Amino acid sequence: MKERNKKSWFPNVYTILFLLAIVSAILTWIVPAGNYERVTEDNVTKVVAGTYHEISQNPQGPWEIFQALVTGFKNQSSLIYMILFVGAAVYMNYRNKSQLTQFLMKLAKAVKGREEIAIFCVMFFMSLGGATGVFGNATLVLIPIGIFLSQAMGFDKTLGFFMIFFGQFAGFNVGWANAGVLGVAQSIAEVPLFSGFSARVIFHIVNFTLSYAFVIFYLHQIKKDPFRSLNYEQGLKVNDIMGYQDGELGDSPVTKVQVLSMLCMATGLAAVVIGALKFKWGADKISATFLVVCLLIGCVSCKDINVGFDRFIKGCASTVSAAFIVGFANCLTVLMSNGMILDTIVYWLAKPISHMGAVLGAGFMFLANALINFFISSGSGQAAAVMPIMVPIADLTGITRQVAVQAFQFGDGFTNCVIPTIGTLMGGLGFAGISYGKYLKKAMPLILVQIILAFFTLMFLQSIGWTGL
Repeated sequence: MKERNKKSWFPNVYTILFLLAIVSAILTWIVPAGNYERVTEDNVTKVVAGTYHEISQNPQGPWEIFQALVTGFKNQSSLIYMILFVGAAVYMNYRNKSQLTQFLMKLAKAVKGREEIAIFCVMFFMSLGGATGVFGNATLVLIPIGIFLSQAMGFDKTLGFFMIFFGQFAGFNVGWANAGVLGVAQSIAEVPLFSGFSARVIFHIVNFTLSYAFVIFYLHQIKKDPFRSLNYEQGLKVNDIMGYQDGELGDSPVTKVQVLSMLCMATGLAAVVIGALKFKWGADKISATFLVVCLLIGCVSCKDINVGFDRFIKGCASTVSAAFIVGFANCLTVLMSNGMILDTIVYWLAKPISHMGAVLGAGFMFLANALINFFISSGSGQAAAVMPIMVPIADLTGITRQVAVQAFQFGDGFTNCVIPTIGTLMGGLGFAGISYGKYLKKAMPLILVQIILAFFTLMFLQSIGWTGL
């Protein structure tokens, strides 16, 4: 098999984010500052439609860019810690050759020749968690496990990332029971909670099929030619790119330490799932959980406490790049928020929709929400910011409120897989060792298909007067 010697240059993610930070700062000098009035109802802060007004400009200069970088790290500190501590826990388990490692290796052997079925099961499980809102930030916890499973099957880190990431978002992007996104949007739009269930399940099936086909296509690509892996860099050999090859896994006896390490990890994962599902845990509680997991693994596996902390630090170090990306990404939102231009962007993106008519307006309402997601990446935050504006526009143009909710959900969802301000995306790319440029080149065909389908689906739903009731 001939190695590829072609070398292309694309700015790394830090360069991209820093350039975007400069662009964001420049926009605060050009875009008029503006503000909506807000009210708090049922612990949800809502924008009051029709209250937009311009305010004094607050442009952001070079010094403010660097301040925003620090603030971005502060704002995302819980997520940053979560990435570091999850990385440390996975590293410490790997060093112990834990039962979890052994289990994944045995699983990889068991599915040999049936990898497509295994990938289907993993992605389907993740998509259910995404559709119900169980997996959000918690997805980052599972990406390292998906990566190890992929390597145990003899494939690259990218495939493991794709399985977990696109599996989760196959459900999240059209989530039919996501209280934090769909629930908030429907509450503001004053439509019954989780109404439109049947249609959203169909959206889920279609989106899962597309995502699964994309991952399987990538699987066949790297099977045929490992140098097409996104993990390939000039000079690497096949064994450097792909995971364990035939005969490398082996079987070793399970020790007491390995069993205990595995129990610590499994308990931590179970706590995160239960906490996210039942108690709506955020990144701070997930971070604390995995810090405890790391300490427990250290206690059961290291006789010398110094060795335990040394492994913990090395594990954190392995994910520093992924963690820092998340802090960098939040800088963009900080700059535009401090420059008071976020509300202006929402206002001007929403304004043309009122002149388009119901059917075409439904499609462009989705595109407006997709653009807004770049600036307001939080699903619940975006719902609170845009739905009070979109609902009156929907009423004036004849767009049903359920279609308006779906336009928001599609807009928030599909762009989550491409914009650099999404912590799960950038952190996952860091775990997998994939450059943002390579990822965009590979993923954009899938994202574009999803966007085109969403646009015409919304126009169809509006044409039949879909209310979801």
